[in-house]
Amino acid sequence: MENILATTNLYKNYQLAIPKVIRKKFKDFNIDDTVIDWSINENDEIIIKPRKKISLDDVIGIIEDDDPRNAVELKRGLYK
Repeated sequence: MENILATTNLYKNYQLAIPKVIRKKFKDFNIDDTVIDWSINENDEIIIKPRKKISLDDVIGIIEDDDPRNAVELKRGLYK
């Protein structure tokens, strides 16, 4: 059985508060850049996982492009 650290209320406008004990444990986790992912496992249990929001800076440079043409040349190629 899992160790319950805290409980929280679900308010009538469907808002939740992250319990203080959880916020303190993850105090270095920047909440402004956080997305909460919700899922349900095979036992119909709710799984809640925080993750860092992906920004443009996170994805720049991931894809390598060996094509030396620029956008203008590519557009011109459409009309040939």
